[in-house]
Amino acid sequence: MRGFRSVRMRVTVVATVVVALGLSGASAWLVLASRQSLVRDVRTALTDNLSAAQQAFNKAAVTELSLVSLSIALDPTQAAVRIASEGCAGILQAEYGDRVLRFDRFYYVDRIPDTVLFDYLDCVNTADPVYSATTRCEQAAIEAIGNPRVTYDEYRALLAGDEFNAVYSACIDAQSLVDERLTMAAALCDAGLADAFQGVDVLDDAAVEEAQRAALAGYAGCVRANGVPDYPDPILARVSTGDTEVSALAGSLGGSVVFPSLAQVRASVQGFGSVVAIAVPVLVALLAVLMWIIVGRVLRPVEAIRARVAEIGAGGLDRRVPEPGTDDEVGRLAETMNSMLDRLQRSADRQQQFVSDASHELRSPLASIRTQLEVALAHPESSAWTEVAEGVLSESLRMEQMADDLLLLATADESGLQRGSAQVDVDQIVSSEAEHHPAVELGVLAGGMLTGDEMALRRVVRNLVENAVRHASSRVIVAAERSNDSVVLTVDDDGSGIAPEHRAEVFERFTRLEEGRSRDAGGSGLGLAVVHGIVSAYGGTVTIDDAPIGGARFVVVLPA
Repeated sequence: MRGFRSVRMRVTVVATVVVALGLSGASAWLVLASRQSLVRDVRTALTDNLSAAQQAFNKAAVTELSLVSLSIALDPTQAAVRIASEGCAGILQAEYGDRVLRFDRFYYVDRIPDTVLFDYLDCVNTADPVYSATTRCEQAAIEAIGNPRVTYDEYRALLAGDEFNAVYSACIDAQSLVDERLTMAAALCDAGLADAFQGVDVLDDAAVEEAQRAALAGYAGCVRANGVPDYPDPILARVSTGDTEVSALAGSLGGSVVFPSLAQVRASVQGFGSVVAIAVPVLVALLAVLMWIIVGRVLRPVEAIRARVAEIGAGGLDRRVPEPGTDDEVGRLAETMNSMLDRLQRSADRQQQFVSDASHELRSPLASIRTQLEVALAHPESSAWTEVAEGVLSESLRMEQMADDLLLLATADESGLQRGSAQVDVDQIVSSEAEHHPAVELGVLAGGMLTGDEMALRRVVRNLVENAVRHASSRVIVAAERSNDSVVLTVDDDGSGIAPEHRAEVFERFTRLEEGRSRDAGGSGLGLAVVHGIVSAYGGTVTIDDAPIGGARFVVVLPA
């Protein structure tokens, strides 16, 4: 069960099941569609064969019934030989004379003029009782319509007309000829043969034979009911063709038509089904193995990333996960993990530096308080307790300010600072903060109103002013102006300035430059970091430039 929880196993199983279901459904549909197609083709072929066999049987039936009706022997070959020898042999005998030829030359009536041959054939046809009777009926119908002189179109119209056909049909019936009556009856009865195999399993020999018998019996009954009462029953027999028995349609004159065997068709359908039944499981098994290999290769970089991350502890943030070098999800995952590790390392470094600097900054006021109290307690009679209290209070205020700054920065790191929604007078804040420092000069005050938190904005101005006063030689100028939809606050001093390469660095926590800005100047290194955090929360910017009076200029831009 634990193995099934792996992504590799789940993907392999799901993909295999989905493909297996798809292949099984497609294979079943293919077998069914193939079988239906074969059944449809076989049904059409059986119907055509049955119609062809019935037409052949009809020809034999016409000959049989005609000869019977004219009291001629049932063997048409003997009848034809007798007709030819008795009435027409003299034409050929006169042409050949006493010439000696091979037997087959006489048999094929060879080497005689066409006119003689046509005379002979015309003699044979004229002597045929069936032909003679038909000719007499045609002549009677022609005389009935007056034998007019007509065009070909008029001839066709008269031939199809009721007057001609009435006389001709009556004559045919009188002559007891069945060819025309059978033709008309067949036209009415052939429709039954077309539907003989509807709803029949044409791959079942017994069902096919039963349908053939029923169709032939129905056909014979239909013909008898439509003008040919003596129509014979067709004989459906079983004959052997090699190793297979098939159906054959036979007539009383000895002719037969063999129906095609269905064994090969059934074998094809069964063979195709067997191939599909074997091929689908084999394909599914091969697919499962292939999916297992492919998914394993795809997930191998992910497993390497997981293993490396598991190895990385708090003290090993400098290590990185392996990147597969591919521009895909796994490659981007590795890049993202390494970027996260970079951020974690920088955060850990900042945290370590923060703890170190905070410890150092807090140690100084605590050491000062302890020193003052120890000295006063060692010499209580000579200590000025008022001065001691003032010194302790000053250091306490310094520690309180530092704690407030640390709390604000921690809040900014954790959840971000809130801008506030009150209307604040920027000019009034600048004026009130400047009053605490006699060296501060006021420049242009046209900042106007700003939406925000008054205490936060006051802290920005106070920290910038105190920083400028701490590092100025003699002058500090503070100004506020409106520029488009922003308030621009500038604080200039005439100190030593800040080099361009250090201007971004001074906004980091506990950062104080060595050049003219030593720790003895009195700052904790948090004031500018607090300014940067508040200004960023307002969506503004704080930058450093060269002041016109020779020192550093701090420029704060806040959206109004």
